[in-house]
Amino acid sequence: MIARAAELLRLPPGVPDADLHAGLLRYLLLALALLWALAALRARPATFLLAGAAFVIVAEGFWIAALGRPYGLFLDPGLTRRAADMSVAAAGAPRGESFLVDRPAPRDGWVAFAPRLRPKAWLLILPTLVPLLVLPALGVLVYGLWPRRDEAPVATALCLLFSTGDLDAARGAGFVPGLWAHPGSGFLILAIVAVVLVVGRRPRREVVATALGAGATAAWLFVEGPSEGLGLPDAALLLTLDQVPWCVLAVWAWPRSVAPAARALIVGGAALVLLSAFPLGVDVWGSHALYRVGLLLASAGPVTVLLTRAGEGPRGRRPFARFDARALGTAMLVLAAAPVCFLTWWTPIRIDPLMNASGEPLPVRLRDAMAWVRSQTPPTAVFLASPDYAPYVAVLGGRRVLRAPGLAVADDDIRRDRAEDKLLRGRPGKLGSLYGLTHVFIGPGDFLAFGLASPEGLEQRGRFRLLYRDASDLRVYEILGGD
Repeated sequence: MIARAAELLRLPPGVPDADLHAGLLRYLLLALALLWALAALRARPATFLLAGAAFVIVAEGFWIAALGRPYGLFLDPGLTRRAADMSVAAAGAPRGESFLVDRPAPRDGWVAFAPRLRPKAWLLILPTLVPLLVLPALGVLVYGLWPRRDEAPVATALCLLFSTGDLDAARGAGFVPGLWAHPGSGFLILAIVAVVLVVGRRPRREVVATALGAGATAAWLFVEGPSEGLGLPDAALLLTLDQVPWCVLAVWAWPRSVAPAARALIVGGAALVLLSAFPLGVDVWGSHALYRVGLLLASAGPVTVLLTRAGEGPRGRRPFARFDARALGTAMLVLAAAPVCFLTWWTPIRIDPLMNASGEPLPVRLRDAMAWVRSQTPPTAVFLASPDYAPYVAVLGGRRVLRAPGLAVADDDIRRDRAEDKLLRGRPGKLGSLYGLTHVFIGPGDFLAFGLASPEGLEQRGRFRLLYRDASDLRVYEILGGD
């Protein structure tokens, strides 16, 4: 199983280093910004989009390559539960079962997709890699569907460069930093934006197109958010001061030339942000993302006008006379904004505790032990393991477990606890067979409350056969049949 994105590039452990190589990243981004500006100057759409996509992918991808494990794995219970359900589904567990034996799997697109994934070695790292595609895809959508073709390059550049600001990121609602906590929901944002853009292009009255587009943003209500709510003061700041100068430009352009799609995203996004202020379970991250994109699209008109005027100046000089003023202005925007935008100076290990903690690689001994579990035990096996090791058995080993209280507690946890107690004391009775337990994973210090001073003490209870043992005394026992 690939546990580091850098493994895909054949990079050794420790490369790239988030501390040592961050400076080199910024020089590389400056070079990519120059190429992007050149593509804007030559007015070649495909090259322009490719250069913009390269800029944002490198800016985000560096930090993903620096991670020692998939984002949040064994650190965040929700992300680890999803990985566990994906892993047991991909390994061949009975269809519809979660990583806890005899418990149904949640209705999650990632879990449904896991058995069909090829190659399976990408299973754990995929939710960390997929968010890299969201921002480039947003740029392509805006460029391809924006109804005012003369504004499309500027609208695209604004979305790629300014989808996230320092203030909204500090408030926890930044679009790019939140992609890894919402690895699938970013595509819902793209779908909503695409629908709004398509509706805005249809020949109908502006007020109707705006209303229909704003209604489409309600699809975000199906994504569950924090139950405590953002709070009205934070919501008000998120809608106003956190968006300067884009809200100023949007307000100026609103009565003049704002397209229905931009109006719809602003209205719908603002309504969702206000709803997220209350304990209604509306996720502020996606609400803010829709609102921010709307502001950027509304700003495209006035920014295009300003850039066109700015581009007229250099055209008076011979080297630039053959270039269009609007193309010159777009190139100037990229050159001025790319070196100072959020993506260039984003340091997630300082603002995201999960990103920082995910820099720690997974223990090699556990990866080796779980690789043995995955390859040498049947997919239908059910393991008993301590709370410390049960998540590893489910995620890295791909096997269902009896209990994993650090991730989830089953409705019948009391009965599961009794089954664990009876099995470890050598008298499982009917509860042992009820859950179909087949193996025990045990390490030093596990199950001390059951009188096991060391892992080999399990063998003295008469019903266990040693199958695996490593240098650190991690062991796998098979549970023998009979009472």
